[in-house]
Amino acid sequence: MNFLKRIEKGITKTNYIVALIGSLLIFPMMLVVVVEVLIRYTYVRHLNIAYDISWICFVMFAFIGAGYALAQDVHIKVDIFYNMLKRRGKIIVNAIGYPVFFFLPMGSLVYAMSILVRDAWVHNISGFWTPLDYPLWPLRLAVLIGVTLMTLQGCVKLAEFIREPKEGERL
Repeated sequence: MNFLKRIEKGITKTNYIVALIGSLLIFPMMLVVVVEVLIRYTYVRHLNIAYDISWICFVMFAFIGAGYALAQDVHIKVDIFYNMLKRRGKIIVNAIGYPVFFFLPMGSLVYAMSILVRDAWVHNISGFWTPLDYPLWPLRLAVLIGVTLMTLQGCVKLAEFIREPKEGERL
C-alpha cells in the first residue's frame, strides 16, 4: 500500500510540475496578443500568425493544466446532488461514476490522440489553415501528455475514494 501511495504522490507531483511549466505559456500568449493588437490599431492590419500562436498556446495551456485542476479539485463539476449525498452515497457514486463517465472517455481520448500524434509525425502534417506552416505533432503531443496525466490523476482520485472507507470510520 505504501508503494501505491508513493506512485500516487509521484503522479500528483508530476501534474504540478507540468502545470507550472505549462503555465509559463501564458506569457508568450499575452505578448503575441498585445503585439497583434498594437499592429492592428497602428497599421490597420490583422495578423493571422498571431491568432495561430495564441490559440496554440491556449490549447497547450488548457490540456497540460487539466491534471493539475483535477488534483486540486478546481475543475468544473456538477455537485448539486452530490453534496446532498451522505458519505456512503458519495463513495458509491464515485466508484461507479469514475470508471463509466471518466475512464471510458479518457481512455478513448488517449488512444485517439496517440494515433493523431503518430500520424502527424509520420506524415509530417502541418498547420495549413494560416500562413504559419508549423508541424502539428508537438501540439498534439502536448494534448496527449495532458490527457494522459489527467487520466492518471483520475486513477489517483478513484484510489483515494476507494481507500477512504478503509482508513476512516465505518460506512
